[in-house]
Amino acid sequence: MARMVGTMNGTNRPKVDSADDAYAHLFDAIVDQRLLPGTKLSENSLVEAFGVSRRTVGAALQRLAWERLVVVFANRGAYVAAPDVDEVQDIFEARIAVESGTTEAVARRGDPQAIALLSANLEEERTLRQQGRLREAIHLSGGFHLLMAQLSGNQILAEQVRLLVARTSLVINLFENRTGLTGWHDHHDELIKLCELRQVDAAVAMMRDHIHELQDSLALGSRRPVAFDMLGVFGRR
Repeated sequence: MARMVGTMNGTNRPKVDSADDAYAHLFDAIVDQRLLPGTKLSENSLVEAFGVSRRTVGAALQRLAWERLVVVFANRGAYVAAPDVDEVQDIFEARIAVESGTTEAVARRGDPQAIALLSANLEEERTLRQQGRLREAIHLSGGFHLLMAQLSGNQILAEQVRLLVARTSLVINLFENRTGLTGWHDHHDELIKLCELRQVDAAVAMMRDHIHELQDSLALGSRRPVAFDMLGVFGRR
């Protein structure tokens, strides 16, 4: 992680007033694939980037480490996590277990307002894809799963889905996707219809199949090299 002397100032520094703010900026940068797996997170550079104390940065990194999005090595510092194949399998198995429950809850209710929110998410994603903004569309596709979890009414499960989707973003960065970026939204439309019709078993089965297909689309034997430019991550371009 390169030093950023002179690259941050009062006009382009992200607004950070607390450890929570620093955490949020780092979390979003990981999910949005601006911070790649294996990136060293230098406390000195983050202090300069955010204009906060080392203690504030350290607290943010500790939270990310607890969430398994960052790993900390003694005498070496903090790095963005780079899941191995076994962890990838665990992530997807966890997603199937948790999202089966959130999907069941949404489908059992069949609430029109929830269906409308899910449909709006899908329509926005389609617009992004038509504009060729595929990375943003993939981010919104993950947001569909988080929205489904939030609409389940179980905030504990929703928090788990938030972290699992973030860890999935790391996985997408690390392993080649055999089908490109076009298949990550498949089944969302069908899922919405099944939830609207309150076809609970069918909706849960489709969510499970959908997550299995996402996993199967990854070539776990083909790990991408990590290329990273720290200077543009948090500054305004």
